[in-house]
Amino acid sequence: MQQRFPVTRSQTHFFRGGGFGSVLVRLGLLDAVLALGPPRLTHQYDFRRNDPTPAVGGPQDPGELGYCLSVRRRPLDHLLVERARETPGVDVWEGANARSVLRDGERVSGLTVERGGVSHEIRAQVVIGADGRASALARGINAPVERRETAARAMYYRYVRGWRGPEGFCNGPEFSFQGDEIVYAFPSDDDLTCIAVSVNLDVFTTFRRAPEAMFAERIAAHPGLARRYQASRPEGRMLGSGPKDALVRTPAGLGWALVEDASLNQDPWTGLGMDNAGLHAVFLAEAVDAWLSGRSDEDDAFAHYRSRRDEHAMPGFIMTAELGRDLSALPGD
Repeated sequence: MQQRFPVTRSQTHFFRGGGFGSVLVRLGLLDAVLALGPPRLTHQYDFRRNDPTPAVGGPQDPGELGYCLSVRRRPLDHLLVERARETPGVDVWEGANARSVLRDGERVSGLTVERGGVSHEIRAQVVIGADGRASALARGINAPVERRETAARAMYYRYVRGWRGPEGFCNGPEFSFQGDEIVYAFPSDDDLTCIAVSVNLDVFTTFRRAPEAMFAERIAAHPGLARRYQASRPEGRMLGSGPKDALVRTPAGLGWALVEDASLNQDPWTGLGMDNAGLHAVFLAEAVDAWLSGRSDEDDAFAHYRSRRDEHAMPGFIMTAELGRDLSALPGD
């Protein structure tokens, strides 16, 4: 992997019990994640237009876990990398860069990787790219883009301390809808809350010139959250994700596979990224296991991976793209 951990990521980190939460259970990491101090998000608070009183509901897709979570990527990624490091047969190389794809005829058979100024040829039965939207593996094999949706939104967020939920304590995410805009509050680990705003491209052109001032201005326009934001204490710098086209790539071929954002990525306004990444990694791991154990041939195993990915993620991908063009069209707004 090119990165060295821990890192600070400009990404959302809200996930559902039936999504990435279920993956943490499979990995035996749920207790370690809860020890970081994120509150169990058993409720949801939705503010519409100028109403300062929210509609209160249950958690989104709580699964068997029964709740959602929000955890900063820096401590979460550290736990995941350490679990990988402890796994027999796994070597974790940080600060390594994939330079080129190795092939045997049309089949991908490995990578040339540079680490500490030394080049290594690494051969494998299957090369998996979990290296993000700008995936080096996807570029190296020229993975086909099956669907592209033009960017329509941007997101900015920051952490605050001292946040209190609508009922005086933090037990659920908050979503405040105003026209073509959403402000979010995600109570997270270490007594921090992530406050985020998703804006359209017209607002983004102004936002990017004065993000601090615009962030405060946009939050102030949401009466259900404005006073509590003013009473909280910002911590750290503001982070942002500018407009990027959403992509769906062909997820597998001869000797290779793509997963997480390398396979399918979309605007973060629906907060589906972490759930997609975790569940699709499970789908792919099960497909590879079926092939290498002899229970399935390679073509069938990866075709099954693709169908599971599409069945799970494509409805959300389409919804994210279509509604993201104008959030004022959301039901009830």
